[in-house]
Amino acid sequence: MRTEVIEIYQSGKGYKAISKALRLQQTTVRAIIHKWQKHGTVVNLPRSGRPTKITPRAQRRLIREITKDPRTTSKELQASLALIKVSVHDSTIRKRLGKNGLHGRFPRRKPLLSKKNIRARLNFAKKHLNDWWPNQLLGSGGNYFFTQGHVGLDFFFSLNNKNHHLQTAFCVYLCYI
Repeated sequence: MRTEVIEIYQSGKGYKAISKALRLQQTTVRAIIHKWQKHGTVVNLPRSGRPTKITPRAQRRLIREITKDPRTTSKELQASLALIKVSVHDSTIRKRLGKNGLHGRFPRRKPLLSKKNIRARLNFAKKHLNDWWPNQLLGSGGNYFFTQGHVGLDFFFSLNNKNHHLQTAFCVYLCYI
């Protein structure tokens, strides 16, 4: 397409005539012609900026390791890349994984409740609503009732946050104080 623009331009036609003939915008035609006048070519020129330190082979290795074990940290990945003589910062590894759709996530804080469990908990809460003092009833969300604390919370990588987001089911938790 670009070479056709240059051929028509060299035959003596203007921007408007070229854009109508090839169904391109005039600004596109003008940009192609200016590039040809400045550089003598219409092919894509190399971009500016530093080349990446992670080779495509190392990047494939990162993705393979993360898909095998999503709980692998970026520091561990950095050490595994050091074995193949690629030294990069751990933030570079996280950025590269993010560009491939693997984002760091924390696992959900509570087990996923089925609809049956949610109904049973809600019925229990409604039934025993007046049995205890008002300050003994904890609100929805379970922020203070989670008994395991931070024992099972680890960081992991997940593709597009698939099935690992926090479930927001309305559950009422009761606790004896």
